[in-house]
Amino acid sequence: MRNCLILLAGLLCLSGIVQAEEPAMPCGHVIPPDKEIIPFETKLGTVTFLHKMHADLAVTECTTCHHTLEAGDERVKPCHECHGDKDAETPKIKTVFHSTCAGCHEYTVAHGEEAGPLPKKCKLCHVK
Repeated sequence: MRNCLILLAGLLCLSGIVQAEEPAMPCGHVIPPDKEIIPFETKLGTVTFLHKMHADLAVTECTTCHHTLEAGDERVKPCHECHGDKDAETPKIKTVFHSTCAGCHEYTVAHGEEAGPLPKKCKLCHVK
């Protein structure tokens, strides 16, 4: 019986039915399943950010958005940890998202590639 279980486990591994852990991003971190898609609640409606999809793009790195991330950091800070403060020195999260996200989309389109929603198309991101 024990030999049958070992054989079955081996066959499952070889067939790909048992999946390995998600590979780490180039920065060494793994996006947890609950952060692969991140909904942001706003006054204009929910913005659904496809975190994993953006992280998997060839043109992005973890530090593209997580600009304070350094080699050896144990955890990746979420945006609101710094940009949600009332500190006048730190740009508000709304300003950062609008300039970073829309700015990247504009840059991508200007270079002949397809990208997500562009500025002035609020309801493409903000969905009620």
